[in-house]
Amino acid sequence: MYLEVVSTYVVGSIDHTMLFASIESLIGDDLPLGDWFTGQGRTGLARFFVPLAIGLGVGGMMALIAYQTPKTQQRIKLGFIIGLISLLVGRLLLGWLTGMLFSFDLRLPDDGELQTLEWPLLMIMSLLIMFVYLLPIIMGSRGIWGLSRKSIAWAIGFTLLFLGIHAILTFPLIKAQLGDYGGALATLESQISQPTIGFFGIDLVTNEQFDLILIAVLILVFQESAFGVIKYLEYAFRLPESCKRDPEYVTQMDNMLNTHLVHTFGFLGLTGLATMVALGFHSVLLSLVSDTTGSQWAGQVSESIELSLTYGLVISAVMFLSIMALFRFLIPWQRIWGFTYSLRTKNSDAPTKSTNEKEFVDFQI
Repeated sequence: MYLEVVSTYVVGSIDHTMLFASIESLIGDDLPLGDWFTGQGRTGLARFFVPLAIGLGVGGMMALIAYQTPKTQQRIKLGFIIGLISLLVGRLLLGWLTGMLFSFDLRLPDDGELQTLEWPLLMIMSLLIMFVYLLPIIMGSRGIWGLSRKSIAWAIGFTLLFLGIHAILTFPLIKAQLGDYGGALATLESQISQPTIGFFGIDLVTNEQFDLILIAVLILVFQESAFGVIKYLEYAFRLPESCKRDPEYVTQMDNMLNTHLVHTFGFLGLTGLATMVALGFHSVLLSLVSDTTGSQWAGQVSESIELSLTYGLVISAVMFLSIMALFRFLIPWQRIWGFTYSLRTKNSDAPTKSTNEKEFVDFQI
């Protein structure tokens, strides 16, 4: 999920290396963080390899701290605060107090002593920028390893917040006010290009639309899988020790996990395919009309500018949803699902021949 969002909207557009380069050009000096840490000098997703590993490490440490006792957590937080204060003003206080002590003079810090604040402030600012970019990774890893639904929700929320802010910044009126920075943003234009991705020989969506659908599906997969893992681990933890070693309970847990995986990937896969069909439903209808009638009307309509605009795709999706809603009254879905379930249970309940039993053959003479 995070890598797909980064590769689609962040890399080469608004990634942290570009922001660090702008800050360095403004201050006329290098930032304290090394290029190996920030990924400067690399291209593509390679800029995020080291920050990604660091984000996973920070999230793992936060998850480990969450398992400690409240007293230990309080001590760790206190040590972190003291260390942060020492990093920020430690050199200033040490130089200022020792200077007054040896000169026997009560004074304010001079310029040389105040310059010692430059490096800590730049370091903290750089770490905060990296923290903002790595926030979904940190909270997501903390939620998975720490079994925290709240952290999972925060990770998804920050991802959606970034996508919302990016959509606002790419609005034409706002993008024009950003100048050169707005020109670097990856945008989804109001006029959609020719679809290139589809199935059964019908092109339904463009590459940009497919990236959005993939991001949405990956977010749902991350949410369902993370919440499922937490739920089943909590269920297994509450079982008595005797049940944890019982083969029946182990088989039951395996069935639950397998069913959850099948439902998650099955339904979300169908959701992604249905979204592709909904966005390109007008193409399906026009190709169907063109193949059945052979007239040029379908080709002329497909080349109209209205279908290339965003609201044309909205109308296409509404038509698809309306037709699918009508199928609810025309097709007996409950009977179909019931028949499928009965066939499935019949096959699962069928007696299987044991491999340990001997096979007897009755010969008639």
